[in-house]
Amino acid sequence: MMRLFLLRHAKARDTWPDAERELSESGVEQIKKLAGVVERERFCNVVQIWHSPYLRAEQTARMFKDILSIGAPLVSTPTITPEDNPYETARMIASLACFDKDLMIVSHNPFLENLSDILMSGKTLGGRTVFNKCSLASFTLEDPPAHGREYGLWSIDFLISPKIIAG
Repeated sequence: MMRLFLLRHAKARDTWPDAERELSESGVEQIKKLAGVVERERFCNVVQIWHSPYLRAEQTARMFKDILSIGAPLVSTPTITPEDNPYETARMIASLACFDKDLMIVSHNPFLENLSDILMSGKTLGGRTVFNKCSLASFTLEDPPAHGREYGLWSIDFLISPKIIAG
């Protein structure tokens, strides 16, 4: 079954414009700590890493990929910014489910929290899954998309928050 990894970008500098904010030093450290606690083998079937075109998301995706030696290409995806419609992305993910390959998405809130809700319940419910900066979640497709369940049925395998790995 397909796995989907959702990663919120790490801490960024407080600069402007928003789309060009770079990772801060503490954000770089967050990614190193996160990559140090996950098993590289979990990501061996990832065929693409979609990231928001915002600089901090691209940098997070690139660092995570490089540290874990994930062979998948980075794909800048303009439809996964904070303001974008997560229903459209859920439809795109559902259309890929038949290929039985894994996907990673590196993005922002509220987009990731809403996407997570949609995958697990079919609608946004106001952030049932909390994505702090540099949080990583893994989902498994339990049942493929079907009539009445256009996004499929997903379960969450884990959610790693920086609060868990701090220190």
